[in-house]
Amino acid sequence: MKKTFWMSVSKGSTVSVKYPKHGTRNILKRHQGVVERVGLGPNGGYLTIRSANGECRSLRADRMIDPSVVS
Repeated sequence: MKKTFWMSVSKGSTVSVKYPKHGTRNILKRHQGVVERVGLGPNGGYLTIRSANGECRSLRADRMIDPSVVS
């Protein structure tokens, strides 16, 4: 099995990803924050991140564009 980005990220890491606006649109928005949860759901892998302003988001791994770990 090929190891993907969401499998290699651990809780407490800071990540930055582009994600489609409202989950389906062709307009991308950058989300950056600290990983709170990494999981595998019925629709595949996901990351739950908390941004600096306290906003919490759950992002599907198959929809992430240009994911990276910020140092």
